[in-house]
Amino acid sequence: MTNRVSGRHPVIVFSSVLCVVLLGVLLAAPQAAAHTADDPPKLDVAAAERGLAAQQVYRAPGAIAVYDQQQIQRALTPNMKLLVEPPTGLFSAGHNYTNEDQYVDQVFTPLTDWAEERNVKLIDVTGLDVSSIDGLEATPSDIPELRRLTAYLDVTSSLLAVIENAKTGKESFPSKPDNPLVTPTAAQLAAVAAHLRTSRVYTAPGRAQAAVSVDAVTKQTGLTVRVAAFPPVKSGQPIVDYAPGLAKQFPDDEIFVSYGQWMEVAGAHQSLLQSARDYGYGRGQNAIIEWGTDPTSLIGLILDRVAELLKKHPFSRPQPTPFDLQHRISALSPWVLLGAAVLLGGGSLLAWQRRQAESARVERVAFRRESALASAAISALGAKVLSSDGGSADAAERQATASSLFDRARTADAMREVRGIAEQGEGVLHR
Repeated sequence: MTNRVSGRHPVIVFSSVLCVVLLGVLLAAPQAAAHTADDPPKLDVAAAERGLAAQQVYRAPGAIAVYDQQQIQRALTPNMKLLVEPPTGLFSAGHNYTNEDQYVDQVFTPLTDWAEERNVKLIDVTGLDVSSIDGLEATPSDIPELRRLTAYLDVTSSLLAVIENAKTGKESFPSKPDNPLVTPTAAQLAAVAAHLRTSRVYTAPGRAQAAVSVDAVTKQTGLTVRVAAFPPVKSGQPIVDYAPGLAKQFPDDEIFVSYGQWMEVAGAHQSLLQSARDYGYGRGQNAIIEWGTDPTSLIGLILDRVAELLKKHPFSRPQPTPFDLQHRISALSPWVLLGAAVLLGGGSLLAWQRRQAESARVERVAFRRESALASAAISALGAKVLSSDGGSADAAERQATASSLFDRARTADAMREVRGIAEQGEGVLHR
């Protein structure tokens, strides 16, 4: 469960559950079977272990994260090691890792064993995802923090939070620089607009080709788009916000401007676009941060959300149950009594608590693995629905059901049921 606090600070999370990525992630590439050559470099675990044995910080080939090296070096203690990995790539057949289980077996478990055998605290950066090997993770708590992380690929604040938690067990909220948006000059705006008049997708030098098919997006959503993709913003530089100016140049289109792993949006449905953009990052955050998925591949998902907000009644769901003080007190009573019993009962109850803690740990591990498997199954089904001729209503319905239940599942058994629904959807497509 994610613990959140207010303010522009990363939050320590006590489990790392892979977020499901819905239809829009692969909308740009209906041929879902991407080539391994398109993936980030795969982590050489043996080389990483040798590097960590020889030095406190090891940066693997293909790593994308940047950080204040002097500040982080001062924060690390002698019993800490820092591994900076490349993104994992999509968990799917034909890629670096077929599924999350394979990644756990090939990367997570060997590194965990290595760290435990040497009694060191291993801090890991996978893509832009920052965590400690014992399961603590720092995630953005608001949009400015997410923008800082994804536009600049800067993990300094997240690293400081995890390191401080590893030292003290407490949450730490280090200060960080702002990431201001500035208006482009007339010449800058004219140059980008000229490219977009020639082609609806413009990829600036230094940036890999944007992963979006505007024709597929229009077919899926009925909305037309223009996309400009730029490299990550360099530290100390502002974000040149082209989106509002381009929206005036192309009033009939929705504008998406990507910087690194971040997207600014503008268009006729401005407030809905921003809301849907935030929704898209919420649903696909781990795909962007950990897998390294091109954020422009979320455009289909974002515009699907815009269409939903325009045509449906998204706020018609029943309101939450009112706060019930008696229920809350009743829920807390067993824990209050347990505290008293520990004081009175001594060692036998402490041993019981240890057994309970171990049982909870085993369940957390199982929940994490099953969540990853369910997420991968839902993503795979979404890709296949898109790539099938005309799709399948039954398969799409199962994909939507699995996605909805994924958000509510809280146990490993519940996640297994979610995965089963997604696998049924694949079975429907193969009939």
